[in-house]
Amino acid sequence: MSPSLYIPNHGRWVAHKPAALDGWTYDQLTLPLIQEFQQLIDDDPELFMYFHKMFDEVRRPNGDSDNVKDYRELMVTLNRIITQAPRFGGANNLVMGVPMYAVLAPFCNTPSGYNIFINAKVNAQLHKIFDVWAEFLVSPESRYVLTKKDQCWFSPTALDVMSQRLGTSFYDTWVCRDSVSGLTCAKSSIPDNPEPNYFRRPNVRALDKFWIKGHSYSLSHMFSHDPLTPLFVGGTVYQGILSSLDYHHWHSPVDGVVRKTRLIPGTYYAARLDNDSDPDVVSRSQDFVTAIAARALIFIESDNPVIGLMCFVAVGLGEVSTCEITVKEGDRLKKGDDLGSFHFGGSTHCLVFRPQTPVKPFPHVRPGTLQNVNSNIFYIESRTDKN
Repeated sequence: MSPSLYIPNHGRWVAHKPAALDGWTYDQLTLPLIQEFQQLIDDDPELFMYFHKMFDEVRRPNGDSDNVKDYRELMVTLNRIITQAPRFGGANNLVMGVPMYAVLAPFCNTPSGYNIFINAKVNAQLHKIFDVWAEFLVSPESRYVLTKKDQCWFSPTALDVMSQRLGTSFYDTWVCRDSVSGLTCAKSSIPDNPEPNYFRRPNVRALDKFWIKGHSYSLSHMFSHDPLTPLFVGGTVYQGILSSLDYHHWHSPVDGVVRKTRLIPGTYYAARLDNDSDPDVVSRSQDFVTAIAARALIFIESDNPVIGLMCFVAVGLGEVSTCEITVKEGDRLKKGDDLGSFHFGGSTHCLVFRPQTPVKPFPHVRPGTLQNVNSNIFYIESRTDKN
């Protein structure tokens, strides 16, 4: 068990052995955008140093030798990844669903890797890379992974795991399918943790030390200093994690009116450093990334005055950082209406309530359990419940 957070296999993004990517490297750079990234590293002395030190600092458990030996081979690997659609990697090996993170994950838990992945120039370059990859993943050219062949999304194993239906034309449409009725895979998971309040943190502060283990939320940073932040200080945060096999559309948790939406740029692979040998450090940094990662905010005024204003926060992680908001200020919502979606895989999300909203989880909502889309998660605690 991690000293900070245990994530069940359902919520894992990366296999224990990054060597699962054997054979994924090319011997040349062919994409100008990746050549530009390599030139950025070569030209910037700080980045040049960190990219070298990162390989010295990475841990290789049990003597494993990763495919990628240095930053130039890393560029070659990224070059290949963004010319392909992710493949199905198995029920407990989601490494192929997030191939870029699978390669980068061991480096995310190094001091130099941390300095790299919080660097504004690096994140700007990654953003451009994701945009190019997105163009491919929303095109018909990506549909070759939507067949019944081994490691494809319509293979018997994949369909058995996801219990989903066929009928999609290209990769991103399949990942972001918006049908929810009758789908047993349309679920989000709550991280398992020895501290039961991880997924429901009351009395959140405007400013807090979010980088320290203990699952603190810093509202001002989470909301990027939005003027509405003071209304939520002292309130409650619920957080859940989505794996790369989960349902990725967002649905309104309440009847009400959209008061504000925001898209906030941020990091993609920065994580809270720890001593865990498991490479999936981002999955252990769910609370941490709410303050720094690329994210979307949707403030909704509930028709229920006891709930009042609440906020849905979608936090993108890694190559699945694309947050698409499909509602706008003034839109009227019914509970369950579509709000938007993540693209290309799973991420994490929060519901934030004001201190005047006495929310309590239903008995079935427990750490480590899966919750159906549009199912009840919280109820409003009455005065009778408190007595």
